[in-house]
Amino acid sequence: MTEFEQYEVLLNSQPENETYFETIYISHSKMTETRYFVFNSAPLTAKLTTGATVTFLPANISSTNAQNSNDLDQQASFSIGDENNELDDELERIPLGDTEDILVGYGVYVSTGLDAPAEFIEYTVKSIPQKLGSFTMQCGAPNLNQNETGEVFSFDRFPMLRSAV
Repeated sequence: MTEFEQYEVLLNSQPENETYFETIYISHSKMTETRYFVFNSAPLTAKLTTGATVTFLPANISSTNAQNSNDLDQQASFSIGDENNELDDELERIPLGDTEDILVGYGVYVSTGLDAPAEFIEYTVKSIPQKLGSFTMQCGAPNLNQNETGEVFSFDRFPMLRSAV
């Protein structure tokens, strides 16, 4: 049974002694380190899709998970409690004219299978409204309509893309 199938079984049956963990990471080359967080009160050690083992730190996180619009852009929002403004300080390391995207990876792990996420998506950060004590990221993926190519990628024009998103 694949990790995704195990995750589907968990969501449908809620077996005893199995839980799922939602995780995010924030990455940019100008940041001092990639930050890993788990929506939990205890740290979580798990493997990423790359095979690297990392420890996700517990954080007070609020999320508005993926929503699809008709232009195929998937939007999500994550707010992290940042009492000491550490994440804001990391942002100041990135120059305003920098064109490299900040990446946010969202993954779901099943407690019985921490070798790989059962579900994973990587977003690019669109905006970060700053507020003292809170770090909020407005994210989007896959940005098929970001480059002005003249093509409008919509479900009406490309219905076969429904299974890809």
